[in-house]
Amino acid sequence: MAGDYITPKLEPEVRRANGRFYAALCNRAVHEAPWTDGDMTTQGGIYIALKLAQQAYKAHGLPYERGVSNMHRYDPRRFTWFCEDAGDAANCLKVRDDKTGRIVVWPHF
Repeated sequence: MAGDYITPKLEPEVRRANGRFYAALCNRAVHEAPWTDGDMTTQGGIYIALKLAQQAYKAHGLPYERGVSNMHRYDPRRFTWFCEDAGDAANCLKVRDDKTGRIVVWPHF
């Protein structure tokens, strides 16, 4: 039918490669961004980190309050993203709560 699009199913190797790339982007945005050294002037970086933090807290079922003013209570650096090579490739991207060690599948991938 015209206008119907089918999303191609990615091969497990491609899905995992994309997962590793995405995990690296998330970790860079959260752990290596200029704001981690106190540079709050970076326009978009801090907001990307805050959005990732909000999603990570929610994925872990933890409370979260939005906004830069709450950042000291809900530190984005609490989480680390990684891609697992074993298991189902559809659920290869995970986020670890570095405070508790708990790992969950990243639902936004």
